[in-house]
Amino acid sequence: MKKNLLVQLVIVFCFTLAACGGGKKSASSVAKQWCELNGKYSKATEGAEKDAAKAALDKWENEMEAKYKGDEAFMKEVEKEAEKCEGASEGK
Repeated sequence: MKKNLLVQLVIVFCFTLAACGGGKKSASSVAKQWCELNGKYSKATEGAEKDAAKAALDKWENEMEAKYKGDEAFMKEVEKEAEKCEGASEGK
């Protein structure tokens, strides 16, 4: 009985850790996500595909701006990191 309770507690603990994993990311990981979405937008053909890629990029940018709006230093670091991969994401 105690072993079963222990297993249940471990499972609950694991789910709790996974749920709390949405903390602050590194500037380079945020920039990498932006470059991936920007690349999809840049490479998309005209029409619905381009519109969907633009909507996904805009939605993601709005989420990141809302999440990190009070941390100007972090946002500047993200911008600096994004500049490093922007050209490559656009096929330049």
